[in-house]
Amino acid sequence: MGSVLWGATTSASRLAMHERDAGHPLAVHRTFFQWRQRIGALPDRARSDLAVGRLPWVSIKTPTWKAMVSGAHDGEIDELLRALDALAGPAWLTIHHEPEGGAGVNHPDDPAGPAGHVAMNRRVRQRMQALGVDNVALVPVLMTYTWDPRSGRNPKQWWAPGIYDLLGVDHYIYDESPLVDDIWREVRAWAEAKGVDVAVGEWGMRGRDAAAGERVRAWYDHAVGSGSDGEGARVVALAAFDSDLNSPMGGWTLTGSQLTTFHALLTDPRTAEIARP
Repeated sequence: MGSVLWGATTSASRLAMHERDAGHPLAVHRTFFQWRQRIGALPDRARSDLAVGRLPWVSIKTPTWKAMVSGAHDGEIDELLRALDALAGPAWLTIHHEPEGGAGVNHPDDPAGPAGHVAMNRRVRQRMQALGVDNVALVPVLMTYTWDPRSGRNPKQWWAPGIYDLLGVDHYIYDESPLVDDIWREVRAWAEAKGVDVAVGEWGMRGRDAAAGERVRAWYDHAVGSGSDGEGARVVALAAFDSDLNSPMGGWTLTGSQLTTFHALLTDPRTAEIARP
Protein backbone atom coordinates (compact mmCIF):
# COMPACT_ATOMS: atom_id res chain seq x y z
CA MET A 1 0.00 0.00 0.00
CA GLY A 2 1.33 3.45 -0.88
CA SER A 3 1.41 6.54 1.32
CA VAL A 4 1.58 10.31 0.95
CA LEU A 5 2.60 13.25 3.11
CA TRP A 6 -0.68 15.17 3.59
CA GLY A 7 -0.59 18.71 4.88
CA ALA A 8 -0.95 22.40 4.13
CA THR A 9 0.37 25.87 3.66
CA THR A 10 -1.61 27.81 6.24
CA SER A 11 -1.58 30.33 9.08
CA ALA A 12 -0.63 29.51 12.67
CA SER A 13 -4.26 29.74 13.79
CA ARG A 14 -5.50 27.50 11.00
CA LEU A 15 -2.69 25.03 11.67
CA ALA A 16 -3.76 24.78 15.32
CA MET A 17 -7.40 24.33 14.28
CA HIS A 18 -6.60 21.53 11.83
CA GLU A 19 -4.54 19.58 14.32
CA ARG A 20 -7.03 20.11 17.16
CA ASP A 21 -10.02 19.00 15.10
CA ALA A 22 -8.21 16.07 13.45
CA GLY A 23 -6.32 15.03 16.57
CA HIS A 24 -3.27 14.54 14.38
CA PRO A 25 -0.40 16.73 13.14
CA LEU A 26 -0.04 17.70 9.52
CA ALA A 27 2.39 15.36 7.79
CA VAL A 28 3.95 18.23 5.82
CA HIS A 29 3.88 21.96 6.57
CA ARG A 30 4.98 24.50 3.97
CA THR A 31 6.04 27.97 5.09
CA PHE A 32 7.52 31.06 3.42
CA PHE A 33 10.39 33.36 4.36
CA GLN A 34 12.41 36.33 3.15
CA TRP A 35 16.21 36.20 2.96
CA ARG A 36 16.70 38.14 6.19
CA GLN A 37 14.88 35.30 7.99
CA ARG A 38 17.31 32.58 6.82
CA ILE A 39 18.62 32.27 10.39
CA GLY A 40 16.21 32.67 13.25
CA ALA A 41 12.65 32.49 11.94
CA LEU A 42 13.19 29.86 9.23
CA PRO A 43 15.12 27.23 11.21
CA ASP A 44 12.97 27.94 14.26
CA ARG A 45 9.84 27.11 12.25
CA ALA A 46 11.44 23.95 10.88
CA ARG A 47 12.50 22.89 14.37
CA SER A 48 8.96 23.42 15.70
CA ASP A 49 7.49 21.35 12.88
CA LEU A 50 9.87 18.48 13.44
CA ALA A 51 9.17 18.48 17.18
CA VAL A 52 5.57 17.44 16.58
CA GLY A 53 6.15 15.16 13.61
CA ARG A 54 5.60 17.49 10.65
CA LEU A 55 7.99 17.54 7.72
CA PRO A 56 9.09 21.19 7.30
CA TRP A 57 9.03 22.44 3.71
CA VAL A 58 10.51 25.94 3.75
CA SER A 59 10.46 28.35 0.80
CA ILE A 60 12.70 31.40 0.78
CA LYS A 61 13.05 34.41 -1.52
CA THR A 62 16.59 35.61 -2.19
CA PRO A 63 18.66 38.60 -3.26
CA THR A 64 19.03 38.92 -7.05
CA TRP A 65 19.66 35.62 -8.77
CA LYS A 66 22.72 37.07 -10.52
CA ALA A 67 24.26 38.06 -7.19
CA MET A 68 23.49 34.64 -5.72
CA VAL A 69 25.21 32.93 -8.64
CA SER A 70 28.24 35.21 -8.44
CA GLY A 71 29.17 33.93 -4.98
CA ALA A 72 28.49 37.26 -3.31
CA HIS A 73 26.06 35.57 -0.91
CA ASP A 74 27.85 32.26 -0.36
CA GLY A 75 28.41 33.06 3.30
CA GLU A 76 24.71 33.70 3.77
CA ILE A 77 23.78 30.53 1.87
CA ASP A 78 26.08 28.64 4.20
CA GLU A 79 24.39 30.22 7.24
CA LEU A 80 21.04 28.95 6.01
CA LEU A 81 22.34 25.48 5.21
CA ARG A 82 24.18 25.11 8.51
CA ALA A 83 21.04 26.13 10.38
CA LEU A 84 19.05 23.44 8.56
CA ASP A 85 21.83 20.88 8.94
CA ALA A 86 21.68 21.39 12.71
CA LEU A 87 18.06 20.21 12.81
CA ALA A 88 17.33 16.82 14.33
CA GLY A 89 15.47 15.63 11.24
CA PRO A 90 14.83 16.19 7.54
CA ALA A 91 13.75 19.39 5.81
CA TRP A 92 12.79 20.37 2.27
CA LEU A 93 14.18 23.64 0.92
CA THR A 94 12.81 25.68 -1.98
CA ILE A 95 14.78 28.64 -3.31
CA HIS A 96 12.30 31.16 -4.80
CA HIS A 97 9.11 29.25 -5.53
CA GLU A 98 7.03 29.88 -8.67
CA PRO A 99 9.95 31.64 -10.40
CA GLU A 100 8.05 31.71 -13.73
CA GLY A 101 5.97 34.67 -12.59
CA GLY A 102 4.26 34.04 -9.27
CA ALA A 103 2.65 36.97 -7.49
CA GLY A 104 3.45 38.00 -3.95
CA VAL A 105 5.93 40.21 -2.15
CA ASN A 106 8.75 39.52 -4.62
CA HIS A 107 6.89 40.50 -7.79
CA PRO A 108 7.72 40.79 -10.62
CA ASP A 109 10.20 37.96 -10.53
CA ASP A 110 13.91 38.19 -11.20
CA PRO A 111 15.00 39.28 -14.71
CA ALA A 112 17.65 36.53 -14.86
CA GLY A 113 14.91 34.18 -16.01
CA PRO A 114 15.06 30.38 -16.19
CA ALA A 115 18.83 30.17 -16.69
CA GLY A 116 19.43 32.42 -13.68
CA HIS A 117 17.08 30.45 -11.46
CA VAL A 118 18.68 27.13 -12.40
CA ALA A 119 22.18 28.56 -11.89
CA MET A 120 21.21 29.90 -8.46
CA ASN A 121 19.91 26.53 -7.36
CA ARG A 122 23.03 24.86 -8.74
CA ARG A 123 25.05 27.21 -6.54
CA VAL A 124 23.01 26.19 -3.50
CA ARG A 125 23.55 22.51 -4.35
CA GLN A 126 27.29 23.13 -4.60
CA ARG A 127 27.30 24.73 -1.16
CA MET A 128 25.30 21.77 0.23
CA GLN A 129 27.93 19.40 -1.11
CA ALA A 130 30.82 21.52 0.16
CA LEU A 131 29.31 21.61 3.67
CA GLY A 132 28.26 17.95 3.69
CA VAL A 133 24.59 18.79 4.34
CA ASP A 134 22.70 15.50 4.13
CA ASN A 135 19.31 16.10 5.77
CA VAL A 136 18.01 18.70 3.29
CA ALA A 137 16.18 18.00 0.02
CA LEU A 138 16.45 20.78 -2.56
CA VAL A 139 13.06 21.11 -4.24
CA PRO A 140 12.04 23.60 -6.94
CA VAL A 141 8.40 24.68 -6.97
CA LEU A 142 7.08 25.46 -10.45
CA MET A 143 3.53 26.15 -11.59
CA THR A 144 1.72 23.30 -13.30
CA TYR A 145 0.48 26.01 -15.68
CA THR A 146 4.02 25.95 -17.10
CA TRP A 147 3.16 22.55 -18.64
CA ASP A 148 0.05 24.02 -20.29
CA PRO A 149 0.80 24.98 -23.93
CA ARG A 150 -1.21 28.17 -23.38
CA SER A 151 1.46 29.41 -20.96
CA GLY A 152 4.05 29.76 -23.73
CA ARG A 153 6.63 28.33 -21.34
CA ASN A 154 9.00 25.39 -21.57
CA PRO A 155 9.47 23.49 -18.30
CA LYS A 156 12.81 22.14 -19.56
CA GLN A 157 14.23 25.65 -19.18
CA TRP A 158 13.58 25.54 -15.44
CA TRP A 159 15.35 22.22 -14.83
CA ALA A 160 18.85 20.76 -14.98
CA PRO A 161 20.06 17.31 -13.90
CA GLY A 162 22.00 16.84 -10.70
CA ILE A 163 20.51 19.79 -8.80
CA TYR A 164 17.17 18.75 -7.36
CA ASP A 165 16.01 15.85 -5.23
CA LEU A 166 12.43 15.89 -6.53
CA LEU A 167 10.06 18.08 -8.53
CA GLY A 168 7.80 20.42 -6.60
CA VAL A 169 4.79 22.09 -8.21
CA ASP A 170 1.81 24.27 -7.30
CA HIS A 171 -1.47 23.07 -8.80
CA TYR A 172 -4.70 25.10 -8.89
CA ILE A 173 -8.08 24.44 -10.49
CA TYR A 174 -10.17 27.59 -10.85
CA ASP A 175 -13.56 25.87 -11.00
CA GLU A 176 -15.27 22.85 -9.50
CA SER A 177 -13.33 20.32 -11.56
CA PRO A 178 -11.02 17.46 -10.51
CA LEU A 179 -7.44 18.19 -9.58
CA VAL A 180 -6.37 15.10 -11.52
CA ASP A 181 -6.54 16.59 -15.01
CA ASP A 182 -4.56 16.35 -18.25
CA ILE A 183 -1.96 18.91 -17.16
CA TRP A 184 -1.39 17.04 -13.89
CA ARG A 185 -0.86 13.81 -15.81
CA GLU A 186 1.62 15.61 -18.07
CA VAL A 187 3.57 16.80 -15.02
CA ARG A 188 3.78 13.26 -13.63
CA ALA A 189 4.96 11.85 -16.96
CA TRP A 190 7.56 14.62 -17.28
CA ALA A 191 8.92 13.98 -13.78
CA GLU A 192 9.14 10.26 -14.41
CA ALA A 193 11.27 10.97 -17.48
CA LYS A 194 13.59 13.03 -15.24
CA GLY A 195 13.80 10.21 -12.69
CA VAL A 196 12.31 12.12 -9.75
CA ASP A 197 9.23 11.99 -7.54
CA VAL A 198 6.66 14.82 -7.42
CA ALA A 199 5.49 16.87 -4.44
CA VAL A 200 2.75 19.51 -4.45
CA GLY A 201 3.57 22.58 -2.38
CA GLU A 202 0.20 24.25 -2.95
CA TRP A 203 -3.08 22.91 -4.32
CA GLY A 204 -6.49 24.48 -4.48
CA MET A 205 -9.86 24.07 -6.16
CA ARG A 206 -13.32 25.54 -5.81
CA GLY A 207 -16.37 24.12 -4.06
CA ARG A 208 -17.50 23.21 -0.56
CA ASP A 209 -20.30 20.67 -1.11
CA ALA A 210 -20.10 16.87 -0.87
CA ALA A 211 -18.86 16.63 -4.44
CA ALA A 212 -15.93 18.88 -3.55
CA GLY A 213 -15.06 16.60 -0.66
CA GLU A 214 -15.10 13.63 -3.00
CA ARG A 215 -12.68 15.44 -5.33
CA VAL A 216 -10.32 15.99 -2.39
CA ARG A 217 -10.48 12.29 -1.55
CA ALA A 218 -9.90 11.33 -5.19
CA TRP A 219 -6.84 13.62 -5.26
CA TYR A 220 -5.46 11.90 -2.15
CA ASP A 221 -6.24 8.39 -3.43
CA HIS A 222 -4.58 9.19 -6.76
CA ALA A 223 -1.38 10.20 -4.95
CA VAL A 224 -1.40 7.12 -2.72
CA GLY A 225 -1.74 4.87 -5.75
CA SER A 226 0.79 6.76 -7.86
CA GLY A 227 3.65 4.41 -7.14
CA SER A 228 2.04 1.55 -9.01
CA ASP A 229 -0.50 3.02 -11.45
CA GLY A 230 1.93 3.29 -14.37
CA GLU A 231 0.89 6.90 -15.08
CA GLY A 232 4.12 8.67 -14.21
CA ALA A 233 6.24 9.71 -11.25
CA ARG A 234 5.27 8.81 -7.70
CA VAL A 235 3.50 11.59 -5.78
CA VAL A 236 5.02 11.87 -2.32
CA ALA A 237 3.41 14.97 -0.78
CA LEU A 238 0.29 17.10 -1.13
CA ALA A 239 0.01 20.43 0.73
CA ALA A 240 -3.25 22.37 0.44
CA PHE A 241 -3.03 26.15 0.10
CA ASP A 242 -5.37 26.80 3.01
CA SER A 243 -5.09 30.57 2.84
CA ASP A 244 -6.31 33.81 1.30
CA LEU A 245 -2.74 35.19 1.15
CA ASN A 246 -1.66 36.58 -2.24
CA SER A 247 -4.89 35.35 -3.86
CA PRO A 248 -5.98 38.00 -6.37
CA MET A 249 -8.47 35.57 -7.96
CA GLY A 250 -10.08 34.67 -4.63
CA GLY A 251 -8.87 32.78 -1.58
CA TRP A 252 -8.40 29.05 -1.21
CA THR A 253 -9.23 28.50 2.46
CA LEU A 254 -10.53 24.98 3.04
CA THR A 255 -14.23 25.06 3.92
CA GLY A 256 -17.25 22.79 3.96
CA SER A 257 -16.74 19.25 2.75
CA GLN A 258 -13.22 20.02 1.55
CA LEU A 259 -12.28 20.84 5.14
CA THR A 260 -13.94 17.82 6.76
CA THR A 261 -12.37 15.49 4.18
CA PHE A 262 -8.98 17.12 4.70
CA HIS A 263 -9.23 16.43 8.44
CA ALA A 264 -10.38 12.85 7.93
CA LEU A 265 -7.42 12.12 5.67
CA LEU A 266 -4.95 13.36 8.28
CA THR A 267 -5.80 10.23 10.27
CA ASP A 268 -5.94 7.89 7.27
CA PRO A 269 -3.45 5.03 7.75
CA ARG A 270 -2.01 5.85 4.32
CA THR A 271 -0.91 9.30 5.45
CA ALA A 272 2.84 9.09 5.87
CA GLU A 273 4.48 10.13 9.12
CA ILE A 274 7.98 11.24 10.00
CA ALA A 275 9.70 10.32 13.24
CA ARG A 276 9.91 13.04 15.85
CA PRO A 277 13.47 14.01 16.89
